[in-house]
Amino acid sequence: MRPHLSLTTNVLILVTLPLLIQMILLGSLASLQSQAEQALRVSTHSKKISDVINRISSDVFDVITTYGNETSLELIPLDDESVQKTIKTVREDYNDLKQLTMDKPEILKAVVDSEIATEKAFLVLKDLKRSFLKTGGKGRDERKPVWRNLREVMKGILFQELVSIGDQQRRLSDKAPEVQAVFRERAQQVMLGIGIVDLALGLALALYLTRGITSRLKKVSDNTYRLASGVPLHPVLRGNDEIARLDQVFHKMAGELRESSRKERAIVDNARDFICTIDAQGRFIAANPAAEALLGIEPEDLQGKHFIDLVVGTDTGKALDYLEKLKSQEISTPLSIEMKARSGAIVETLWSAHWSDEENSAFCVIHDMTDMRRAEKLRQELMAMITHDLRTPLATINNVLDFFDSGSAGTFDEKGRRYVQMARRNADRMVNLINDLLDIEKIKSGMMQLEIDSYKLSRSFTNCEALSAGLAEESAVKLLFAPSEIIVEADEERLGRVLSNLVANAIKYSPKGKAVKVSAIQQKNAVMIRVQDEGPGIPAEMLESVFERFQQVGGPAKTKGGSGLGLTICKAIVEMHGGKIWVESTQGQGSTFIFTLPITI
Repeated sequence: MRPHLSLTTNVLILVTLPLLIQMILLGSLASLQSQAEQALRVSTHSKKISDVINRISSDVFDVITTYGNETSLELIPLDDESVQKTIKTVREDYNDLKQLTMDKPEILKAVVDSEIATEKAFLVLKDLKRSFLKTGGKGRDERKPVWRNLREVMKGILFQELVSIGDQQRRLSDKAPEVQAVFRERAQQVMLGIGIVDLALGLALALYLTRGITSRLKKVSDNTYRLASGVPLHPVLRGNDEIARLDQVFHKMAGELRESSRKERAIVDNARDFICTIDAQGRFIAANPAAEALLGIEPEDLQGKHFIDLVVGTDTGKALDYLEKLKSQEISTPLSIEMKARSGAIVETLWSAHWSDEENSAFCVIHDMTDMRRAEKLRQELMAMITHDLRTPLATINNVLDFFDSGSAGTFDEKGRRYVQMARRNADRMVNLINDLLDIEKIKSGMMQLEIDSYKLSRSFTNCEALSAGLAEESAVKLLFAPSEIIVEADEERLGRVLSNLVANAIKYSPKGKAVKVSAIQQKNAVMIRVQDEGPGIPAEMLESVFERFQQVGGPAKTKGGSGLGLTICKAIVEMHGGKIWVESTQGQGSTFIFTLPITI
C-alpha cells in the first residue's frame, strides 16, 4: 500500500518537479547560448587575425615590389615617404597581430618569426639600395646573392607560415554560421525534448496525485450521503494526511450524531409530554408513546390522521389559525386548546410548536394542562372562599371597634384605648392583606382592567400627600411633593395606589426628622416619577428581589408591618401601563424608587 502524503506535500511535488525540469531546460539553454557566444567570439577573433595577416602580406608585398628589381633601386629613393609609411603600417599590424595571438603560443611564435623575417627583409632591401648607390649598375653581380637571400626569406617564412595561419583563421571564421546553426538546432532539440518530458511528467504526476486524492475524497463525499440515508459508512481511511484526518473526524462526528440521535429518541420516547410532527396539511407524521397516555391512541394510529379531528369543536378555528400563523412565522407563543381523548374525556393542553421550512412540517410539544388547570381553579376558588370568609368577620371586628371607639359602650382607660387601637391596626392590616391578595390574583388572571384617562399628575400627588400625611406625622417624617404640570395618561386610581405604596414604604424606612421627596420629570417619550427617602438603603443583593412577593428588607421598618405584596402590585400596575419600575440605592444613603409612564404622541 502506497503511503498517503499530505495535500501540501502533493501540491509541492506537483509544482516543484515541473519547475525543476524548467530549471534544467534553462540551464541547458544557457550552456548552449554560452557555447554559441564562445564560438562567435572565436570566429570574430579568427577573422581579425586573418584580416591583419592579409594586410601585412599586402603591405610587405607592396614594399618588396617597390624595391623588387634593379630598376626600382635606381628610381625610388631610400627614404621614400610612401614606402616608409607602409613599413610603419606593417610594424603596427605586427604589433596588433601579436596582441591578438597572445593566448596562442604556436601562432604567436610564427608571427614573431615572420616579423623578424620581415625586418630582415627590410634590412636586406636597405643593403641592396646602399649597394646600388655605391656601385651603381656595375655591382649587379655582387647583389645577386643578396636578392636570392631576400627571396628565400620571403618564401620560407612570410608566405608559407603566415599565409597558412591566415588561411586557417579565415576558415575558422567562415565556419561560424555553421556552428551557430548547430547550436540553434541543439537548443531547439533541448527545448522540444525537455518540454515533452515536462508535459508528460506533469500529466503523470497530476494523474497520479489527483486519482489518489479524488478517490479518497469521493469516499468522504459518499459517506455524507450514507450518513443522511442511515446506511453504514465506508471504513475509516488509513493514513495521516488531511483527507484521512477529515474522514476520521467525520466518522467520529457520525458516531456522536448517532449517539445524540439515540439519546434524543430515548428522551422523546420517554417524555411525559405528547411530542409529534405535523405536516403542512395538518396530518400527523410521527408521534411519541406519550400520545397513548394523553389521548388513549397508539402513535401508529395517529399517523395520517388530521390533528383537527382531536380538537374540541369550539377550539378548531383557533387551532387552524394557529397552524397558518405558524407556517408564516407570525407567531411563536404557546396555544391553549382542548382536545378529545379516545374515551371522550376532554383534555386541556398547551401547544408549543416550531415550523421548519426545510422539512415543511411543524414540531409540536403538547403538554397536559388538565391537572394544572384544575389545581389553579381550586386555588382561585379557595382564595375567593378564604378572602370572603375572612372579610366578613373582619368587617364585624371593625364594627365592634368602631362601637368601642365611639364611646357607646362606655369609656376605657389608657390601657384599654391602646388595646382598641392595636386591634384596629391589626384588623386594617388583615383587610389590606386580603385586598392585596385579591389584586394579585386579578392581575395574574388578567381580570384587572385599567381605566386610562388624561389628567394632571399633580392631582395624584395631592391625593397621595393627603392619604400619607397621617403616617408621616406619626413617623415624624416630612413629605416634599415637587410641583408638576405634566399631563399623564393613566388609571388615576391605580396610579394613586402605586404612589401611596411607594411613599408609605419610604416613610416606614425614613428616620425621624428626615424627608421623603416625590418628583417627576418629562422625557422624550415618557414621564419619570421618583420617590426618594433618606433611610438605611437596600443591600445590593436585594435590589432585584424587592419587587417579588413577600420580600421585605430587614431593618427598622420591619416592625412597621406590611403584607410584602405592595411592591409586587406596584410593579404589576406600572407594567400594565407599559412602563418600567426599578430602585437605586446605596446602603446607608437612602433609596430612590423610580417608575416611568409612556407618553402617547
